[in-house]
Amino acid sequence: MSVTLKQLPRPDDGVHVDIRITADLNVSAYVAQRQVTAYLVDNVSDHLSGEAPELIVDGERFLWRVPVALYLTASGRVGEVGAIDVDARTGQLHTTSAMIAEIERRAHELAARSPS
Repeated sequence: MSVTLKQLPRPDDGVHVDIRITADLNVSAYVAQRQVTAYLVDNVSDHLSGEAPELIVDGERFLWRVPVALYLTASGRVGEVGAIDVDARTGQLHTTSAMIAEIERRAHELAARSPS
């Protein structure tokens, strides 16, 4: 699991970082990945799947950022076409129609370039 921290103060005298964060996360990385995959299969395409997420800590928010990959029967995993955030406390998916349209556009573009 990787962790991305945003909006950290800049140390003035060299680099020494000691970060401790305590939070109750009700949604595991595995559950977030499964939620995204289920959403994609039900709403977009069964050729899209969520992959191993990274934890994003952004102020008060804790999000699982789940990469979305395109899989084709003849080629297997073709590549990443976007990402969907999942609230690590509530399990709510953060999607918009524009985001899903962009994932679909990238998937179609990648599929068209893929050898069949």
